[in-house]
Amino acid sequence: MQKKSGLLLLLAWLAGLVGLVLGLALEPMWFARFGSLMVLLSLVGEYILLHNELDRLYASLEKVDDSGDIPDLSPSKWHHKKVLLSHLTIILGTLIWGFGDLLL
Repeated sequence: MQKKSGLLLLLAWLAGLVGLVLGLALEPMWFARFGSLMVLLSLVGEYILLHNELDRLYASLEKVDDSGDIPDLSPSKWHHKKVLLSHLTIILGTLIWGFGDLLL
């Protein structure tokens, strides 16, 4: 499940690239249309990231016993990077979706 979010993020960027090529080759409206796919794929990837993190958090909290020894619950640096890239992809995809045809 962890790799699905990265794959969806990669597919989102590929959709943006395909939209750019089609927008330049055929009609600029294609760039805007593929921006919507970029947003959709990155939102699904971010949803998966969130649920993976929550599942890991809940599993770690179940292991906490009465001694009060709490394990490190912070997400990994790679997870932070994927979340940040996902946020940026959503923002860029939204701008492409709304103004892609005007940008080309």
